[in-house]
Amino acid sequence: MIDLVYNYNGAKVAVSVEAKAPSNLALVKYWGKKGVQQPINPSISITLDKSYTKTVISVSPYNNPAKTPAVEFLYDGQKRKAFETKVDTFFNRIVPYSPWVLHHNIVINSVNTFPHSSGIASSASSMASIAMGLMLIESELLGGNKDYEYRIRKASFLARLGSGSAARSVQGPIVIWGKSKLFPSSNDLWGIPFESDFDLHPVFKSFCDTVLIVDSKSKKKSSSKGHSQMENHPFKKARISQTNNHLEALKESLVSGDLNGFIPVVEREALTLHALMMSSNDYYLLLKPNTLEIIHQVWEYREQTKIPLMFSLDAGANIHLLYPHDHKAKIYEFIDHELKRFCESGKVIHDSTSTGAEAKIIPN
Repeated sequence: MIDLVYNYNGAKVAVSVEAKAPSNLALVKYWGKKGVQQPINPSISITLDKSYTKTVISVSPYNNPAKTPAVEFLYDGQKRKAFETKVDTFFNRIVPYSPWVLHHNIVINSVNTFPHSSGIASSASSMASIAMGLMLIESELLGGNKDYEYRIRKASFLARLGSGSAARSVQGPIVIWGKSKLFPSSNDLWGIPFESDFDLHPVFKSFCDTVLIVDSKSKKKSSSKGHSQMENHPFKKARISQTNNHLEALKESLVSGDLNGFIPVVEREALTLHALMMSSNDYYLLLKPNTLEIIHQVWEYREQTKIPLMFSLDAGANIHLLYPHDHKAKIYEFIDHELKRFCESGKVIHDSTSTGAEAKIIPN
């Protein structure tokens, strides 16, 4: 483990940074928390490229440090009360690890390339982009003395305190978060690339993900509330056992490139996530009729063509189509001709894997 606490020495800095962090799609899902933003089960995800949050953070010295961080948060230039509450919680949690935030005014402006709060992990990309920006600022306070690997790990650690899945949006293309005996470097505090422990097969380094926007509206129940339902879920023990079995199967496929073993695990995980929601004590349903229509279309297409097209779901109605880059042209045609009619205004986002988040200083 590494020391994640920056012992503030009174240094002051006025600086603006721009950070960009992608959304991620969990292949094996994290669902349920323990402690402070730690997972009850390990997860593994694919890091996206075009579905990202861009955040500008400006800080200036604050001469009379407050007991809580002085943060102004804007989404696309506008104040959003629900977002402000989440950001305030995040900053209060990170004070023990980055106490310099109490000594600076902080202004944050974020914008997404995809709909927020609709089940495409917008909290993950948002919190990861904020954490990446803060770590670059912290590096400036230290005179650039902390190396890049430290900044990346701590960014993942901090991001997790805002949104658990944000721990997986800092690096890519495949990230593990949560302690698992299958991955020696894994832990509950930050995400690690799959390649920290194993060689990733080339097919997954350029894997494609097309997001079909079935419903862009905000979910009626947040993922945070969904996670809380796992505490007393009747299938909690069985779910944890299932994730470990699925992780082992995916590990083998990610090394060998075996898509025949990969597909059923990814789809079963997507369906299990929603089954957990529907079977919780305070049960609810996020799937829409068009979500189910698309799933049946994908199954029929795969059966007829033998092309390894698969679906996944996050905590929402929108569908992720996953497939190797070599099949992109044929699958685009299938989407245009058969699937767009099930999407809201024909909206799709063609995406692929990325290596993760980045940040840079904005010159004065």
